[in-house]
Amino acid sequence: MKTYAASKISTATTDSIPLESEIFHILDLSIADNQFLSFNYSRKLFYSATLLQGTYRLEFEDRSIDISGNSLLFTTTKIPFGIHSNGSVYAGVSCLFKEEFITKANSGYRLHDFMIYKPGRQNIYSLTDGETKQFIDIYLKIFDEAKADNAFKDNLQRTYLLELIFNAQRLAPVDSFIKTNNTTEVIACSFIRSLEGQFPVESPKHAIKLKTAKDFADSLSLHPNYLNRQVKLAKGRTVSQIIAARLVQEAKILLKLTDWHITEISFALGFEEPSHFNLFFKKHTNSSPTDFRRSAKD
Repeated sequence: MKTYAASKISTATTDSIPLESEIFHILDLSIADNQFLSFNYSRKLFYSATLLQGTYRLEFEDRSIDISGNSLLFTTTKIPFGIHSNGSVYAGVSCLFKEEFITKANSGYRLHDFMIYKPGRQNIYSLTDGETKQFIDIYLKIFDEAKADNAFKDNLQRTYLLELIFNAQRLAPVDSFIKTNNTTEVIACSFIRSLEGQFPVESPKHAIKLKTAKDFADSLSLHPNYLNRQVKLAKGRTVSQIIAARLVQEAKILLKLTDWHITEISFALGFEEPSHFNLFFKKHTNSSPTDFRRSAKD
Protein backbone atom coordinates (compact mmCIF):
# COMPACT_ATOMS: atom_id res chain seq x y z
CA MET A 1 0.00 0.00 0.00
CA LYS A 2 1.33 3.44 -0.89
CA THR A 3 0.87 6.12 1.74
CA TYR A 4 0.14 9.42 0.03
CA ALA A 5 -1.37 11.47 2.85
CA ALA A 6 1.46 11.53 5.38
CA SER A 7 4.11 12.80 2.97
CA LYS A 8 2.03 15.34 1.07
CA ILE A 9 -0.55 16.68 3.45
CA SER A 10 1.70 17.17 6.46
CA THR A 11 3.39 20.06 4.64
CA ALA A 12 0.06 21.85 4.31
CA THR A 13 -1.65 20.97 7.55
CA THR A 14 -3.10 22.98 10.37
CA ASP A 15 -3.47 21.42 13.81
CA SER A 16 -6.04 23.84 15.17
CA ILE A 17 -9.29 22.47 16.55
CA PRO A 18 -12.62 23.36 14.92
CA LEU A 19 -14.62 25.84 16.95
CA GLU A 20 -18.40 25.60 17.25
CA SER A 21 -18.64 28.91 15.39
CA GLU A 22 -16.82 27.48 12.36
CA ILE A 23 -18.76 25.62 9.70
CA PHE A 24 -15.85 23.99 7.81
CA HIS A 25 -12.45 22.63 8.80
CA ILE A 26 -9.85 20.19 7.50
CA LEU A 27 -7.50 18.17 9.74
CA ASP A 28 -4.40 16.09 9.14
CA LEU A 29 -4.95 13.04 11.35
CA SER A 30 -1.49 11.61 10.75
CA ILE A 31 -0.13 13.95 13.43
CA ALA A 32 -2.50 12.59 16.07
CA ASP A 33 -1.82 10.23 18.98
CA ASN A 34 -0.42 6.95 17.60
CA GLN A 35 -3.03 4.82 19.36
CA PHE A 36 -6.19 6.90 18.97
CA LEU A 37 -6.86 9.41 16.23
CA SER A 38 -8.97 11.70 18.33
CA PHE A 39 -11.56 13.90 16.70
CA ASN A 40 -11.35 16.85 19.07
CA TYR A 41 -14.54 18.59 18.09
CA SER A 42 -18.23 18.34 18.86
CA ARG A 43 -19.46 15.36 16.88
CA LYS A 44 -22.99 16.54 17.57
CA LEU A 45 -22.39 19.46 15.19
CA PHE A 46 -20.13 18.23 12.40
CA TYR A 47 -20.43 15.88 9.45
CA SER A 48 -17.19 14.27 8.28
CA ALA A 49 -15.47 12.95 5.17
CA THR A 50 -12.34 11.04 6.23
CA LEU A 51 -9.63 9.19 4.32
CA LEU A 52 -7.53 6.64 6.26
CA GLN A 53 -4.43 4.71 5.25
CA GLY A 54 -3.30 1.89 7.52
CA THR A 55 -4.95 -0.55 9.90
CA TYR A 56 -7.76 0.76 12.10
CA ARG A 57 -10.70 -0.17 14.26
CA LEU A 58 -13.75 2.03 13.72
CA GLU A 59 -15.99 2.25 16.79
CA PHE A 60 -19.61 3.08 16.06
CA GLU A 61 -22.51 3.14 18.49
CA ASP A 62 -23.75 -0.30 17.45
CA ARG A 63 -20.59 -2.17 16.45
CA SER A 64 -16.87 -2.10 15.77
CA ILE A 65 -15.31 -2.81 12.40
CA ASP A 66 -11.68 -3.47 11.50
CA ILE A 67 -10.39 -1.98 8.27
CA SER A 68 -7.01 -1.95 6.56
CA GLY A 69 -5.47 -0.43 3.48
CA ASN A 70 -6.97 2.74 1.98
CA SER A 71 -10.45 3.60 3.25
CA LEU A 72 -12.92 6.45 2.89
CA LEU A 73 -15.39 7.08 5.71
CA PHE A 74 -18.44 9.37 5.85
CA THR A 75 -20.33 10.08 9.09
CA THR A 76 -23.28 12.24 10.10
CA THR A 77 -23.93 14.24 13.25
CA LYS A 78 -26.13 11.46 14.63
CA ILE A 79 -23.47 8.75 14.76
CA PRO A 80 -20.96 8.67 17.66
CA PHE A 81 -17.68 7.18 16.44
CA GLY A 82 -14.00 6.81 17.16
CA ILE A 83 -10.98 5.77 15.10
CA HIS A 84 -8.29 3.60 16.68
CA SER A 85 -4.97 2.99 14.95
CA ASN A 86 -3.98 -0.69 15.16
CA GLY A 87 -0.51 -0.27 13.69
CA SER A 88 2.57 1.94 13.68
CA VAL A 89 2.15 3.08 10.07
CA TYR A 90 -0.90 5.19 9.39
CA ALA A 91 -2.10 8.40 7.81
CA GLY A 92 -5.39 10.22 7.62
CA VAL A 93 -7.14 13.41 6.63
CA SER A 94 -10.65 14.59 7.44
CA CYS A 95 -13.03 17.34 6.35
CA LEU A 96 -15.39 18.44 9.11
CA PHE A 97 -18.37 20.64 8.35
CA LYS A 98 -21.79 21.70 9.54
CA GLU A 99 -24.97 21.14 7.60
CA GLU A 100 -25.15 24.81 6.56
CA PHE A 101 -21.88 24.50 4.64
CA ILE A 102 -23.71 22.67 1.83
CA THR A 103 -27.26 23.93 1.22
CA LYS A 104 -29.66 24.28 -1.66
CA ALA A 105 -29.05 28.02 -1.63
CA ASN A 106 -25.25 27.99 -1.78
CA SER A 107 -24.62 24.87 -3.86
CA GLY A 108 -27.84 23.61 -5.41
CA TYR A 109 -27.73 20.52 -3.16
CA ARG A 110 -28.76 19.49 0.32
CA LEU A 111 -26.57 17.09 2.30
CA HIS A 112 -29.45 14.65 2.67
CA ASP A 113 -29.73 14.51 -1.14
CA PHE A 114 -26.58 12.38 -1.02
CA MET A 115 -26.89 8.71 -0.12
CA ILE A 116 -23.74 8.87 2.02
CA TYR A 117 -25.36 11.46 4.30
CA LYS A 118 -28.85 10.06 4.64
CA PRO A 119 -29.95 10.32 8.32
CA GLY A 120 -28.82 7.35 10.38
CA ARG A 121 -26.33 6.10 7.80
CA GLN A 122 -22.57 5.85 7.68
CA ASN A 123 -20.58 4.51 4.77
CA ILE A 124 -17.13 2.98 4.45
CA TYR A 125 -15.39 2.58 1.08
CA SER A 126 -12.28 0.52 0.31
CA LEU A 127 -10.01 2.32 -2.17
CA THR A 128 -7.41 1.19 -4.66
CA ASP A 129 -4.08 3.04 -4.77
CA GLY A 130 -5.28 4.90 -7.85
CA GLU A 131 -8.54 5.97 -6.18
CA THR A 132 -6.62 6.97 -3.05
CA LYS A 133 -4.36 9.30 -5.03
CA GLN A 134 -7.43 10.81 -6.73
CA PHE A 135 -9.04 11.62 -3.37
CA ILE A 136 -5.77 12.82 -1.81
CA ASP A 137 -5.42 15.28 -4.70
CA ILE A 138 -8.87 16.67 -3.84
CA TYR A 139 -7.97 16.97 -0.15
CA LEU A 140 -4.75 18.77 -1.10
CA LYS A 141 -6.75 21.36 -3.04
CA ILE A 142 -8.88 21.91 0.06
CA PHE A 143 -5.73 22.30 2.19
CA ASP A 144 -4.36 24.87 -0.29
CA GLU A 145 -7.55 26.92 0.02
CA ALA A 146 -7.44 26.64 3.83
CA LYS A 147 -4.15 28.56 3.69
CA ALA A 148 -5.42 31.10 1.16
CA ASP A 149 -6.98 34.45 1.91
CA ASN A 150 -9.34 35.41 -0.87
CA ALA A 151 -13.01 36.15 -1.39
CA PHE A 152 -13.62 32.81 -3.12
CA LYS A 153 -12.07 30.58 -0.42
CA ASP A 154 -15.34 29.19 0.98
CA ASN A 155 -16.84 28.62 -2.47
CA LEU A 156 -13.75 26.77 -3.68
CA GLN A 157 -13.59 24.56 -0.58
CA ARG A 158 -17.29 23.79 -1.00
CA THR A 159 -16.72 22.92 -4.65
CA TYR A 160 -13.84 20.58 -3.83
CA LEU A 161 -15.82 18.91 -1.04
CA LEU A 162 -18.68 18.33 -3.48
CA GLU A 163 -16.15 16.88 -5.93
CA LEU A 164 -15.07 14.48 -3.19
CA ILE A 165 -18.68 13.53 -2.42
CA PHE A 166 -19.65 13.01 -6.08
CA ASN A 167 -16.64 10.77 -6.67
CA ALA A 168 -17.36 8.78 -3.50
CA GLN A 169 -20.94 8.09 -4.58
CA ARG A 170 -19.64 6.21 -7.59
CA LEU A 171 -17.98 3.69 -5.25
CA ALA A 172 -19.52 0.61 -3.63
CA PRO A 173 -19.53 0.59 0.20
CA VAL A 174 -17.68 -2.21 2.00
CA ASP A 175 -20.04 -5.20 1.94
CA SER A 176 -19.06 -6.39 5.41
CA PHE A 177 -20.45 -3.27 7.06
CA ILE A 178 -24.02 -4.42 7.56
CA LYS A 179 -26.11 -2.84 10.25
CA THR A 180 -28.25 -5.26 12.26
CA ASN A 181 -30.78 -4.62 14.97
CA ASN A 182 -30.93 -7.65 17.22
CA THR A 183 -31.61 -7.15 20.94
CA THR A 184 -27.96 -7.45 21.93
CA GLU A 185 -26.83 -4.75 19.50
CA VAL A 186 -29.76 -2.47 20.33
CA ILE A 187 -28.76 -2.56 24.02
CA ALA A 188 -25.08 -2.08 23.23
CA CYS A 189 -26.03 0.78 20.89
CA SER A 190 -28.05 2.46 23.65
CA PHE A 191 -25.16 2.15 26.08
CA ILE A 192 -22.61 3.60 23.63
CA ARG A 193 -24.99 6.44 22.75
CA SER A 194 -25.41 7.30 26.44
CA LEU A 195 -21.65 7.15 26.99
CA GLU A 196 -20.74 9.26 23.96
CA GLY A 197 -23.51 11.73 24.76
CA GLN A 198 -21.40 12.96 27.68
CA PHE A 199 -18.45 13.90 25.46
CA PRO A 200 -16.60 15.96 24.52
CA VAL A 201 -16.23 17.55 27.97
CA GLU A 202 -16.54 21.28 27.35
CA SER A 203 -16.28 22.83 30.80
CA PRO A 204 -14.33 22.01 33.97
CA LYS A 205 -17.34 23.12 35.98
CA HIS A 206 -19.70 20.34 34.88
CA ALA A 207 -18.88 16.75 35.76
CA ILE A 208 -20.17 13.83 33.69
CA LYS A 209 -23.13 12.15 35.35
CA LEU A 210 -22.83 8.51 34.25
CA LYS A 211 -19.59 6.94 35.47
CA THR A 212 -20.18 3.29 36.35
CA ALA A 213 -21.85 0.23 34.87
CA LYS A 214 -24.62 0.63 37.44
CA ASP A 215 -25.17 4.27 36.44
CA PHE A 216 -25.67 3.26 32.81
CA ALA A 217 -27.82 0.24 33.72
CA ASP A 218 -30.09 2.43 35.85
CA SER A 219 -30.40 5.01 33.07
CA LEU A 220 -31.45 2.26 30.66
CA SER A 221 -33.72 0.50 33.20
CA LEU A 222 -31.64 -2.69 33.00
CA HIS A 223 -29.92 -4.91 35.54
CA PRO A 224 -26.14 -4.22 35.53
CA ASN A 225 -25.32 -7.89 34.93
CA TYR A 226 -27.69 -8.07 31.96
CA LEU A 227 -26.30 -4.85 30.45
CA ASN A 228 -22.75 -6.08 30.87
CA ARG A 229 -23.54 -9.46 29.29
CA GLN A 230 -25.20 -7.90 26.24
CA VAL A 231 -22.45 -5.33 25.75
CA LYS A 232 -19.77 -8.00 26.06
CA LEU A 233 -21.51 -10.11 23.41
CA ALA A 234 -21.84 -7.17 21.01
CA LYS A 235 -18.56 -5.33 21.61
CA GLY A 236 -16.19 -7.96 22.97
CA ARG A 237 -15.45 -5.82 26.04
CA THR A 238 -17.21 -5.24 29.34
CA VAL A 239 -19.08 -2.05 30.16
CA SER A 240 -16.37 -1.07 32.63
CA GLN A 241 -13.61 -1.62 30.08
CA ILE A 242 -15.38 0.56 27.51
CA ILE A 243 -16.03 3.30 30.08
CA ALA A 244 -12.40 3.24 31.19
CA ALA A 245 -11.09 3.43 27.62
CA ARG A 246 -13.34 6.40 26.86
CA LEU A 247 -12.30 8.21 30.03
CA VAL A 248 -8.62 7.68 29.21
CA GLN A 249 -9.22 8.99 25.69
CA GLU A 250 -10.96 12.12 26.96
CA ALA A 251 -8.36 12.64 29.68
CA LYS A 252 -5.58 12.60 27.06
CA ILE A 253 -7.42 15.14 24.94
CA LEU A 254 -7.97 17.48 27.90
CA LEU A 255 -4.39 17.14 29.10
CA LYS A 256 -3.04 17.88 25.62
CA LEU A 257 -5.36 20.60 24.43
CA THR A 258 -6.49 22.57 27.49
CA ASP A 259 -4.80 24.46 30.28
CA TRP A 260 -7.22 23.10 32.87
CA HIS A 261 -5.69 22.16 36.18
CA ILE A 262 -5.50 18.41 36.71
CA THR A 263 -7.89 18.81 39.62
CA GLU A 264 -10.42 20.36 37.21
CA ILE A 265 -9.97 17.54 34.70
CA SER A 266 -10.41 15.01 37.49
CA PHE A 267 -13.69 16.62 38.56
CA ALA A 268 -15.00 16.96 34.99
CA LEU A 269 -14.41 13.23 34.38
CA GLY A 270 -16.34 12.26 37.48
CA PHE A 271 -13.56 11.44 39.95
CA GLU A 272 -14.26 12.47 43.52
CA GLU A 273 -10.58 12.96 44.35
CA PRO A 274 -7.64 13.94 42.11
CA SER A 275 -5.66 11.08 43.65
CA HIS A 276 -8.24 8.61 42.30
CA PHE A 277 -7.86 10.11 38.83
CA ASN A 278 -4.05 9.93 39.06
CA LEU A 279 -4.17 6.24 40.01
CA PHE A 280 -6.70 5.48 37.26
CA PHE A 281 -4.71 7.29 34.56
CA LYS A 282 -1.42 5.71 35.56
CA LYS A 283 -2.99 2.25 35.61
CA HIS A 284 -4.19 2.60 32.01
CA THR A 285 -1.29 4.56 30.49
CA ASN A 286 1.74 3.80 32.70
CA SER A 287 2.16 7.54 33.06
CA SER A 288 0.93 10.13 35.52
CA PRO A 289 -1.32 12.91 34.16
CA THR A 290 1.46 15.44 34.86
CA ASP A 291 4.09 13.44 32.99
CA PHE A 292 1.72 12.79 30.08
CA ARG A 293 0.91 16.51 29.76
CA ARG A 294 4.58 17.44 29.89
CA SER A 295 5.56 14.92 27.20
CA ALA A 296 2.61 15.93 24.99
CA LYS A 297 3.72 19.56 25.01
CA ASP A 298 7.44 18.84 24.43
